[in-house]
Amino acid sequence: MSAPQLESNRIVRWARDRLSASGRAELSTISQLREEGRVLRETRRALEARMAAETASLGRHERFNNVASLVLAGHLWRHYALCRELFGPPEIGPPPPRAIPPELRAGFSMEGRVAIEDSWADATYPQNWPLIYTDTEVGVYLERLARKQYFIYGMTDVWLWQAFERFPVRGLEVVNMGSLTPWYESTCLHFGARPTTIDYNKILSQSDRLNTMTVAEWDAERPRFDAAISISSFEHDGLGMYGDPLDPDGDLSAMRKMKEIVKPGGLLYFAVPVGRDKVMFNTARVYGALRLPRMLDGWKEVGRFGLEPSHMDGPGHIQPILVLENI
Repeated sequence: MSAPQLESNRIVRWARDRLSASGRAELSTISQLREEGRVLRETRRALEARMAAETASLGRHERFNNVASLVLAGHLWRHYALCRELFGPPEIGPPPPRAIPPELRAGFSMEGRVAIEDSWADATYPQNWPLIYTDTEVGVYLERLARKQYFIYGMTDVWLWQAFERFPVRGLEVVNMGSLTPWYESTCLHFGARPTTIDYNKILSQSDRLNTMTVAEWDAERPRFDAAISISSFEHDGLGMYGDPLDPDGDLSAMRKMKEIVKPGGLLYFAVPVGRDKVMFNTARVYGALRLPRMLDGWKEVGRFGLEPSHMDGPGHIQPILVLENI
């Protein structure tokens, strides 16, 4: 066989081998794509089935919520009747201011850098009517926690559980700042802590598992705690919704006071609304790139749960958990 024929045959074999390898690769790719398509179709069917089941349950949830609202309204009026019988007629203060005085507006807006929106509410409560926490209520919450069911602030509750798992509070004296129901005190109990609540209003604890004190009582005794939690509390300070005096820096003052309440090296599990900076007068502040660093001054962040960079420019509907060390 001549040299040109040998070379021609070699080229043909090379081309045939190359095409064969390419074909095998393409067949492998096609097979992989088919498998991925099958998985996607199964996932879609599973999601459609789950959506159908949840849609079917909406009616049941709506009926339950309607009944629950009626029950809660009944409990509220019975609570008012009981307080009137035990503590007398309610001592009601003046309603909160409906507008920021002109001389305070620059302070609240951080010299015009923070938007102010109208969002007025009256959450004042009779000063002579204490909240009453019972051991039965604590027991109900502990059962709920054992089932991993959140309650007050949705995912904020879940992120607090994650924070407690990573930074344990078992065996520690933990103070809860501000309270309307002993849910977060029960959360502390669930994770093995010994809770105390500090609030402006008097709280009567009918449970040996809970300690309570007013802010005035803390000012007089000044105990210090191993750790603290503040969940959706300080963003209200100084806005007047609860009858407190207007103070553009009421939230910053509250954070400075926490450095005296928490022992050096102790942790604060902290949550406020995070988003684009604004003041929703008189209900809450939202903390973004301007205000949040001022709140954290003097604290070292050692953990965060639920906070993503995009949240800092969001509407303020999320309250992640920041774990802060008192330095």
